[in-house]
Parts: sequence; structure tokens; C-alpha cells
Amino acid sequence: MTEDLSAQILRRKSFRSFRQEPLEETLLEELVDYLSSLTPPEADIDWNFDTLPYLDLMRICSGEPGVKAPMYLILRAERKRFSLQNCGYLGELAVLWLCARDVATCWQGSVRIEQGSDFPDSLPYVTAIALGHSDESFRKDASEFERKPYEKMVFNREEKYRPILELGRLAPSSFNRQPCVFVSDDRGRIHLFRRKSFLSNPVTDFAQCVDAGASLAHLEVGARAAGFQPEIQRLRPEPKFKGNLIYQASLVLN
Repeated sequence: MTEDLSAQILRRKSFRSFRQEPLEETLLEELVDYLSSLTPPEADIDWNFDTLPYLDLMRICSGEPGVKAPMYLILRAERKRFSLQNCGYLGELAVLWLCARDVATCWQGSVRIEQGSDFPDSLPYVTAIALGHSDESFRKDASEFERKPYEKMVFNREEKYRPILELGRLAPSSFNRQPCVFVSDDRGRIHLFRRKSFLSNPVTDFAQCVDAGASLAHLEVGARAAGFQPEIQRLRPEPKFKGNLIYQASLVLN
């Protein structure tokens, strides 16, 4: 990942309306090349993706997506620990890449694709992202985000990391629940945690694992923009912070 996508974090938003016109074939080809070049945090988990027009999505989907768009990015991965976070990371990098090209997007957590209805021999479906052109505007700056206060989401021992953490805080999340908590230490590391879902709801847990991956993407993009060569690691033993938080991964700032 060489393109600086940090400015796109401030522009990105979830679009609710799309022009029903096809995306340019050259852009879709470039998107495929870009996604194919990425390495997820857990590189040994098999994953793949499709770009499907609306009608093709409806042939394998059990219901209407949350928003109707001309195209959808479908992310799949084998069922292993951290595969959902991998897909969140990859999907959000695709979102920021598309934002840089003025393509509107919206995560589609409501899309359901059962393996028996999917294309033959497909990896298990994880999530989808609507994409296309829109008459809505991109965000102008961070003031347009609805996010919890910095102090509620970030515990920062090093003020120099604040710009990175601010970008992590702006990551999207399912129903804007904002489950992620960011903790920096004095050893050049930023730890990512997510809050336990209410009553350990498996549907909410699933979505929040994807959310954590999107937050990792924002942290990595922010760290690169700040001049670091970050590495995403899952530390052992796992860092501890508060009892109601589940450790996800750490960004080591080299």
C-alpha cells in the first residue's frame, strides 16, 4: 500500500443514494488490481472478493440490500479467528481508495448470503459494500462526523500519536455503535480493543469484528501519513486494559 489515503478518511461517508448508472470498467479493473495487491493483517487466512452488479447480487442474496447501488464489493474469507477483522481492513482500504476517485460507498451489514445460495465453491461470505456515483457530497472535514468524544474512545500516553488516533476514531462501524477503543503505550505501540456486545449477541459480535478491521485500516493509514512504517501484530500475551474490552491487534510504530 503506497498511496496516501489519509485525506480520504476525512472525506469518507456512508452514502444513502446512488445514481443507477454502471461504473467505468477501467475503474473496476483498477479496483480489482488494488485489492489483489493488498496483504491483510493475518496473511495465512484465505480470502477473495467479487464485484457484482445489483441484479447479480440479488441472485445470491436472501433479501434486498440496505441501499440500492449499481455495484457491490463482496468480501469472503475462510472461517478462522480474525478473518472478519481481515475483511474489515481490506474493505475499508477499498472504500478509501474509491473515495480518492470520487466513488461513493456504503457498508452493507444487512446483506445476507447463505453458502448454499452463493456461487459454487465460494469461500464463506463475510460482508458487502455498495459502490457507485452519487449526487450527495463527500464530507468536507472531521466536524461533520458523529463520533463519541476522543476521551471516551482513546487512552493516549503519547501526544505525538494523537493525529493517528483521531483517524482511527473516525472509522465507520455498524449502526455507528463505535465499539473500538484505542490505547497507546510508551513503547511505540497502539493497541486496539473492542467492547463486548450486549448479552454477547453473535450478530453484533460479527459486525464489531468487521468494525475493528476497518479501524485497523484507519490506524495504519494514519501512521504511514505520520512517517512511520507500521506493522500490525497480535501480541502474545495479549495486552489487558479494562475488563469489558476484547483485544483485537496492535500497531507497532517503527
